[in-house]
Amino acid sequence: MLGRGVTPSEDSLAYLAPYLQSADLALANLESPLTTVPSQTSGYNLCASPERVRFLITAGLDLLSVANNHSLDCGPDGLAETESTLHAAGLTAFGSTDDPIYRTLNGLRLAFLAFEDVSAPLDGEAAAQLIRGAHDSGALVIVSVHWGMEYQGGASERQRQLAQQFFDAGAILIWGHHPHVLQPAAWIQPPAGSTPSSPPQGKPAGGSTLVLYSLGNALFDQGGLADTRQSALVLVELSENGVQSAHAIPFEIDIKHSRVQAADDQAAQTILEHLKLK
Repeated sequence: MLGRGVTPSEDSLAYLAPYLQSADLALANLESPLTTVPSQTSGYNLCASPERVRFLITAGLDLLSVANNHSLDCGPDGLAETESTLHAAGLTAFGSTDDPIYRTLNGLRLAFLAFEDVSAPLDGEAAAQLIRGAHDSGALVIVSVHWGMEYQGGASERQRQLAQQFFDAGAILIWGHHPHVLQPAAWIQPPAGSTPSSPPQGKPAGGSTLVLYSLGNALFDQGGLADTRQSALVLVELSENGVQSAHAIPFEIDIKHSRVQAADDQAAQTILEHLKLK
């Protein structure tokens, strides 16, 4: 988030930049519209100047989800300007329409979809149909989803139900945000007895689905709770069979200086223990 109380600089995401830049693709949830359009909400307004897109470029980000409850803080025109700003900067926005974003990397065809379950309840079956369609095109499907309750340290029943629907439809990686704090990750396993010749409902043979229910904040200005300042970047390795490995990089947010930084040993242990990424 690049607006409100955040004053971004070249140093803001420098700690994470080497990881982001070395990845084949780096993804984030963009919580602040990048627009000159005046705010159209009487509540929280997270809009930021379009020129701040340069900090996303410098960090090494590639795909930005705009499917969240702040995407319309400056109205539809603000969202449209956000998408055009990202496009002009060589970045890709996804989630404002139902169309998947496709990429082919190292022989793997990937599809990215983004959904939002905060402003209004998401139609889980409709979302599952979009996932299934992308999967049936031959792609490995990665889903970004804005869901859950703010400041809750664990996934809700609603999150778990949606995750199961997405798994059944063929998603191999589900990555969540909105709670502003870390939530324990989970693996959804294929049914007992599943074999490479009979994967569950079109899943990659033998593949489990990694669900990152919430990775907390990255760059943000919430200073009230320590949990909102402790987060993780997750490096995920994929193969034709889905997620092969996942490794967490713990970090903390320095609110005063609007930057992320290495977590000290105690904080890093707390972050990793809470994330439960195994």
